[in-house]
Amino acid sequence: MIDWIRTGTAMAELARDPQQALAVTAEEVAAGPPLRNRHFALSPTALFLEGPRARAHASRVESYVALLDKVLALYRSDARVRAFFGLPTAAERLIHAGEESLDRVTVARIDGYLDLVSDRLRVLENNADAPAGAVFTPRINTAVDVVHRRLGLDGGADGAYPFRDDRAFASLLLEEARRHASSVAAPRIAVLQPRDAVGAESAELVAQLCSLGATAFLADPRDLEVSGRQVGFAGRQADLCWNKVNTVLWQRLVESSPALVDLWCRALASEGFLHLNSMASRYVAENKVALALVQTPGFTQHFDTAERALVAELLPWSRSLRACTDLPDEAEIRARAPEFVIKEPYDIRGDGVLVGRSARADDWAAAVARGGREGFLLQEYVPPVGVPVLCEDGRTVPMAVSLDSFVWAGRFVGFGSKASTSDRVNVFQGGRKLSVRVSGDLP
Repeated sequence: MIDWIRTGTAMAELARDPQQALAVTAEEVAAGPPLRNRHFALSPTALFLEGPRARAHASRVESYVALLDKVLALYRSDARVRAFFGLPTAAERLIHAGEESLDRVTVARIDGYLDLVSDRLRVLENNADAPAGAVFTPRINTAVDVVHRRLGLDGGADGAYPFRDDRAFASLLLEEARRHASSVAAPRIAVLQPRDAVGAESAELVAQLCSLGATAFLADPRDLEVSGRQVGFAGRQADLCWNKVNTVLWQRLVESSPALVDLWCRALASEGFLHLNSMASRYVAENKVALALVQTPGFTQHFDTAERALVAELLPWSRSLRACTDLPDEAEIRARAPEFVIKEPYDIRGDGVLVGRSARADDWAAAVARGGREGFLLQEYVPPVGVPVLCEDGRTVPMAVSLDSFVWAGRFVGFGSKASTSDRVNVFQGGRKLSVRVSGDLP
């Protein structure tokens, strides 16, 4: 899928005078709006993608998100599916408190690797709770595009999905709020973040929403108030909330308090309040073992021929260590560690991912045993494609890259990418974001 000619040509031009390229990039970052929650040195390197293959992937990933919506429906209707996930009582209550019609993955970032061996894009996880990058990814794409133009690099005309409008996500939230609260002149939108850990992207989103005509504010989920049909936070009423608290932290903040779970169940049942994404999206589609359910014998009969073909095309072999019967035995999983990755059901910053080929034997054995008790995902290791990345010290360093797909309201909107020298390609594990551009016609 990578357009190696344009990616390589642009990289060669940057490498002719790396110090100038880095200086221009630093100027653009300093002069522009914030574009990262955690600091990393923005590289002028851009990943160009082949237009036809990018468009084909966009169609596939839209179908994949529709498949996740089907999994949410199965979770409601099938006790065996619920047992497969094995969620705690608090999560079950929160899922069932909302209307079934709202069980959809409205906002998703589907993360994957281009397989080094097959060159197929393989989906590794579904970010369906509070995916980052909706505001900052377009800003990164814009900044690097400006850098290239200032340096005289000609990457050709834009192809599909330029993904440079950093206000598009705020517009989506405003549209959802107006649809839900059609009688309210200025929809009231709460962006949920813990009061002592507000991310830069969330603060920027609130400012954008206000500039577009909403009454938007940051709110802590522990400050929830419910009175009749009215839902608010610390005295401020809300028609819609965008829940930017990732599931790991949500479990700590909300599930640990039975009284708060009760209050959230009342809020989710209120006709005057809409929570994005749905709790089913947060607990089921976000759960790593969702990638196992859709390909596990005993559940594949729920999916038609086209859906099973889609799963085979996109997903690496994946199984729940607790709920699947066709697993290798524990000794074999330990012996074949380099072939696998183990993932906790919910993850933050890559801390819940253990890559077998770089794990210590005792850590791997412990994860296999714990995963069998707690329902971790065992997934085939996918070797990622690497690209040369111009770093802040002027060196060009080969890095593994991810290719991430943003899907909003069922429509593919654009690509993001992360790059790293680590086995865990994550900004919080020493990685960085890269600009992505789909190639258009040559000039």
